[in-house]
Amino acid sequence: MTNLVIVESPTKAKTLTKILDNTKVLSTKGHFLELNDKWLTREQREEGWPVQGVDHNFNPDWKYKSGTSSIIKDIKSAAKKADKIFIATDPDREGEGIGYHVQELLLESGVPEKKIKRSTFHEITEIAVKKSMENAESINMPMVDAFIARRILDRIAGFIVSKKLNSFLRLSPLSAGRVQSPTLKLVTDREDEINAFVPEEFWNISASFYAKSKKFDAQLFKIPGISEKDFKINNSDEALEIENKIKTVKFSIESRKVTKRSSKPSAPYTTSTLQQDSSNRLSMSPSRTMSIAQELFEGVDGQEGLITYMRTDSPTLSNEAMKDIQKNIINSYGKNYFEKRIYSAKVANAQEAHEAIRPTSISRTPDSMKNTLNENQFKLYQLIWNRTVASQMPNSITEKTTLITSSSKNEDGFKFKSEADKLVFDGYKKLIKSNEKYFELPDLNENEKVELVDLEKEQRFTRGPGRYSQASLIKKMEEIGIGRPSTYASTISLLTNRTYVFSINRAVWGSPLGYAVSNSLNYYFLNNFMDFNFTKKMEDDLDKISNGQLNRQKFTKDFYESLLDPVEKMVKDSNEKDWDPYNRKALSNFLGLTTEMLPYNLIPTTILCSKEKPAINIRTGEEFTENDPPLEVATEKEIIRETDKNNGDFLMRAIRNKKDGKYFLASKIGENSIYADISAWAGRGRKREYALDKLKESINDLS
Repeated sequence: MTNLVIVESPTKAKTLTKILDNTKVLSTKGHFLELNDKWLTREQREEGWPVQGVDHNFNPDWKYKSGTSSIIKDIKSAAKKADKIFIATDPDREGEGIGYHVQELLLESGVPEKKIKRSTFHEITEIAVKKSMENAESINMPMVDAFIARRILDRIAGFIVSKKLNSFLRLSPLSAGRVQSPTLKLVTDREDEINAFVPEEFWNISASFYAKSKKFDAQLFKIPGISEKDFKINNSDEALEIENKIKTVKFSIESRKVTKRSSKPSAPYTTSTLQQDSSNRLSMSPSRTMSIAQELFEGVDGQEGLITYMRTDSPTLSNEAMKDIQKNIINSYGKNYFEKRIYSAKVANAQEAHEAIRPTSISRTPDSMKNTLNENQFKLYQLIWNRTVASQMPNSITEKTTLITSSSKNEDGFKFKSEADKLVFDGYKKLIKSNEKYFELPDLNENEKVELVDLEKEQRFTRGPGRYSQASLIKKMEEIGIGRPSTYASTISLLTNRTYVFSINRAVWGSPLGYAVSNSLNYYFLNNFMDFNFTKKMEDDLDKISNGQLNRQKFTKDFYESLLDPVEKMVKDSNEKDWDPYNRKALSNFLGLTTEMLPYNLIPTTILCSKEKPAINIRTGEEFTENDPPLEVATEKEIIRETDKNNGDFLMRAIRNKKDGKYFLASKIGENSIYADISAWAGRGRKREYALDKLKESINDLS
């Protein structure tokens, strides 16, 4: 008897081949069917097809992807010889969709349905795979419906809205989508908050005191006549006045308070938390994290998989895994380092049947795998192993000491606060290292006199909201229900590739084009997919379809019909004779914006090029360097000034390539055209430094 196992990944196929005896394993190499993108025929339009690839009943019109004929031929040939066929694609909607297409292919080629089984496993180990094959069932059609619904939604939004957006902004290629567009809105909304924030000045006063041959630092938090709640030093004059008064008084310890605090471990990783932690701790992008996690899941060098399936929103652990973790902790660290913990999902509609991302074998410690894995694989595996094991360890306990140093015990004194933490029991922190600094304050009691040895004033300004990092953007997407674990990383990558956002020093900046796209879509589709609650409901409805609780055709039809009115209005506006989206003031007024939009093509940067000085920042008059603020756009006054000054407009401009939508920098010096990488303007660090060096080199070559 021979078995045929069909998966979607060649690496996964290689691993399963080594695990399974008397079994042929083939790979589809991903999706081999895609929605048809040919122009609709007249007959199809008359029937009411809404868009290419979607018929009048909102069913998909599939076509074979280019280059898949040999794959299909091999699968059909092997299926005819096999006694049993197991479809073992990934255990999520995408995997179920591929599995469904495999089944349809086999049935159409004459393979009896009774020979075809669906095998799902969340880890590629011999035990898990064989158990899954023994308990194989059939394709989960509600999950397939959800897969199809998502594809149709994305096709409708992508093809219909994107084309109208191209016309509206007179620029292509542009794209819109039910996940990417509200995610972009998160970024541009944050940019608006940053731009609207007005920093307020305040001053801090810190002191150094001396007692018992030891020095300790403290922060002023109260002054006479003002409550702690209302305390604020507004300017340098106030700071100087307070400083002079402090120098005239004596200080002693008003109170010493010692408290214990505990900190609990985090739950095992979900897709979202893995991407966030990997970004924060390893400086890996979400897409890079998922790529390496895929390698660990599928197995390295043909060995069985090292981690469970990496697309999950559940933090739960199986009973078997928890027993293995308990054994490892007790053997390695002792009984006092084990504490059984049960975790449940905090996000809505989490698939609790799935497990968290964990090692498939706790006995495979990071140290034992160091020579097997490459550097990035090892770092990510170590991160996952440590988090999984630490999740079953006790709280860490910290002793916090607070000293209040005062010129008077009553409310009329100048009061300073000193705080120090001491780690009493490390608990889970034995595995999860933190940046916390532990130190001790002098052993001083109430009423002990101390000597003031130094005072320092510091001007500060209130800080507004920061830009999202890729990690915090994913966290926000998860919180408000935009997308699902399988789409977080790809959504951010798409926005970056479209140059709607730039990732600079791990911060996500909205680009001028991103602003134009986001504000335009927000104007027309605010009550549709640009509404976070609307988008969340769509994700919830897709989950209902997965569970057989909602009809796919009605769901997709309702979404299509909800787009008709705003799309019609968008088309009508963009067809007006005097419509000119490049008129920034007119477009801003039309969209109801309080501030004027920046140009989104032929963008005038603040980099001036000339033969005398290769690259000058027009706002500083100094040579443009990698430390200058990125994405700064020259104002109309600055453009006129520099044009008049230099007998021609030599400002570098950011220009969008019509083919791939990427920006590049260009300018002219006399009859010579100068080009540069966009990183010279929209970057930081080494990449920007290199781009600026190449730009300056190009200009110097003209001399």
